Amino acid sequence: MKKVVIAVPLAIAMCGVAKAEEPSYPRISGELSIEVENDWTYDSDDPDGEINDLYPTIILGTSVGFTREFSLNFEATLEPVEDATKDRAFKDLGGYLNIITLDYDTDRFSVYGGKFTPNFGVAWDLAPGIYGVDLNEDYELAEMIGFGGGINFSLAGEHTVSASTFFQDTSFLSNSVGNKRGPLEKSDGGPANTEDFSSYVVALDGSFMAVEGLNYHLGFSSLAHGEDGDKRHLGYAIGFDYSFEIGEDLAISPIAEYVYFDNSGGVSSDTAKYLTTGVGFNYGNWLASTTYQRRDTEAGGVSTDDYVVDLTVGYDFDFGLGVAAAWRIAEEENVNSKGLGVLLSYAIEF
Repeated sequence: MKKVVIAVPLAIAMCGVAKAEEPSYPRISGELSIEVENDWTYDSDDPDGEINDLYPTIILGTSVGFTREFSLNFEATLEPVEDATKDRAFKDLGGYLNIITLDYDTDRFSVYGGKFTPNFGVAWDLAPGIYGVDLNEDYELAEMIGFGGGINFSLAGEHTVSASTFFQDTSFLSNSVGNKRGPLEKSDGGPANTEDFSSYVVALDGSFMAVEGLNYHLGFSSLAHGEDGDKRHLGYAIGFDYSFEIGEDLAISPIAEYVYFDNSGGVSSDTAKYLTTGVGFNYGNWLASTTYQRRDTEAGGVSTDDYVVDLTVGYDFDFGLGVAAAWRIAEEENVNSKGLGVLLSYAIEF
């Protein structure tokens, strides 16, 4: 997940007029996100794939602000750390620390270091729907160790150019408590699993004053190959998200992203292409969305075309509880399947 610093504004009333109070330091703020999801694959070409999976995802994000600019940030996650192979309920759960960074942020620039998610691609984070990130989360560069920063500038809008260098976490933090998922070893291979700063990402993100609500992302990644590869894994991303209103109650939010990988996985001549398109609708407390994801890969001369279609509807109650349901149809590795999902979510800010 992306590195996020969460702040809670404070306010006081003076002489009947609410005025913002400058926060005092040091201070602690954050968010606890609790989700319970049930995924039921009710039809599949593979009979062993017809399973029901009930599981939680709990994420605690915390920011310790020492000054307005300088902070220490954490994100810890509890979720299943193994794929379901049969019916299960609240099993295979592991907890791990996926973000820990020291940050220095100003209006003009930012620098950070630690364990983080480099800024490459946005669909894995922003695509709507319960199953809107099933394929594009492949290219989320999660749990990397390194450092980076960004520079903000104005040019017919607001923009940020950013860069970071990193490698995959192979420390004790790559393991989990509860059900074990590791630790990751350098010998496991994979792009950026090098234990040196030979991988990097550069990106340009921003918006334009002429089109309010439109955001864009351009990203380039160059990951050194691991012990099982022979070439640098090169990635190119272009995407946008847009939000606009029709009337007072209806908001529409389309998103699209295309990502191409050369020497995919660090293997010479292998390629992977990802296309994500989606649109979300918010009407009062109601929400609905549809997302289409496509993944075309060529590995060892063998081509595979996968897709996932998601249709989600939901309702957010005023007291913070969210309820959503989704229908999923997919083809993955030449196996067709259909599924239903239900998601309960609740978030607490502090």
